[in-house]
Amino acid sequence: MTKAANLIVFLTDNHNRAFMGAAGHPMVKTPVLDGLAARGTRFSNAYSTSPLCCPSRAALATGRYPHQTGFWDNALAYDGSYPTWHHRVRDAGLDMAAIGKLHFRSSDDDNGFSDEIDVMHIVEAKGALITLLRATQDGIPRRKSHKAIYEDSTVGEADYQIYDRRISENAIKWLQENADQEKPWVLLVSFPSPHPPFKVPQRFWDMYPLEDVPMPVQWKPEDRPDHPAVEYLAWMNHLQDGFSEDYIRRVIAGYCGLISHTDEQVGLVLEEMERLNLTDNTRIIYTSDHGEAAGHHGILGKANHYDHGIGVPLIMAGPGVAQGKVVDENVSHVDLFPTIVEAVGVAPSAEDKDLPGQSLWSVIDQNSSESTQGETQQARAIFAEYHAMGSRNSGFALRKGQFKLIYHVGMPSQLFDLIADPKEENDLMLTGGFEQIAESLEQELRSMIDPEAIDAKSKADQAAHLEKFGGIEEVRKLGVFSRSPIPGVEVEVEKV
Repeated sequence: MTKAANLIVFLTDNHNRAFMGAAGHPMVKTPVLDGLAARGTRFSNAYSTSPLCCPSRAALATGRYPHQTGFWDNALAYDGSYPTWHHRVRDAGLDMAAIGKLHFRSSDDDNGFSDEIDVMHIVEAKGALITLLRATQDGIPRRKSHKAIYEDSTVGEADYQIYDRRISENAIKWLQENADQEKPWVLLVSFPSPHPPFKVPQRFWDMYPLEDVPMPVQWKPEDRPDHPAVEYLAWMNHLQDGFSEDYIRRVIAGYCGLISHTDEQVGLVLEEMERLNLTDNTRIIYTSDHGEAAGHHGILGKANHYDHGIGVPLIMAGPGVAQGKVVDENVSHVDLFPTIVEAVGVAPSAEDKDLPGQSLWSVIDQNSSESTQGETQQARAIFAEYHAMGSRNSGFALRKGQFKLIYHVGMPSQLFDLIADPKEENDLMLTGGFEQIAESLEQELRSMIDPEAIDAKSKADQAAHLEKFGGIEEVRKLGVFSRSPIPGVEVEVEKV
């Protein structure tokens, strides 16, 4: 059993794991995260369970996949009905505080925290109800606001960055007030960045000259993957005609700038931790809820199963964590539940025996950067799923070893060799000769779930929830939005 210690969990929004200096990105500047990785362990193949805020955050909290809980989208969000690692920590008599973006249903629910400080939940405890129209014959209306929010990649400041700084200030204050506790405590510090719009102060914009930004792969319409799921996502977000080179260069520059801004905010909290002499008895976890395409495959945002959508940064540091280590084994957000309860010395609960994750402490002990990727990944498959806006039908990803299958209900599957083709430019289902590998991965996927049955269940739940709010026409009147507002600010809605 790992020796108990304090824990700070940094959770960000929309951080593609490749956009980090420690991960080898050629341009982005993340000195704080790089330093954290140098004094801890970085998981190079960490995955979210779903490429969307609410399903991912619910799974991270509960240690269960969306299909196990029914938290499918940004309207059917976590509501306190399943135990979380927050509950386990708090109910063991330890302080379990949350600051910032949670994106659960409401603070009126028991989310498992001893304190919720300046938190963001879904809009009016209802969220993006328009996503429920996925269950209807006509589907979800298209949204112009999605492309527009990326057009706002420029010099300036968005509400999210104001909120970032508030979160840092509240985290620093909490540490000052709780530094002397005798028992271990857990603090969740959750920033809304680097979520679009990628509008950043001049000093961050100046770090990334447009002519120097690395261009994404397959960003032009003629190069984009010829797959119905990709085509539908582009149509949904008014991206079917693509975007100019200047547009995407600004998106990447702004995204890098916003990541650097977020990195700086994490650093402010860590500096206070050090000033308070908490470093030797406080562990750190850094991760994000999902990734960001930033133009790869002609996509802006997430809502897809490429690694830029479901791949997330994951770093652990502090007492008992190996320093300067890189673990290549595939790991998942569902692993954080058992990892965290062990880290703070909470005894396992009998109710949690069927959780699909495994403690990362054993993974760290068994793996090292000297291990070959093939050797460390053979034993375990990593799973993700999506059932929300931008998808006609449910999609699933299964990665095992170097190969990843993306299974689309009612559409062709995709297969990638992530060692030979880490940016997923070559769909092996179109190449031929890999049918046996694809069949084996699909059989393993079907041993875990029934894709068609889950697609039907997700749509049935969405249809039932739709009726609670007056049905199709009433929900259409509410419009669509591309981001949740920070606490105290009204949501900006696009009429449909």
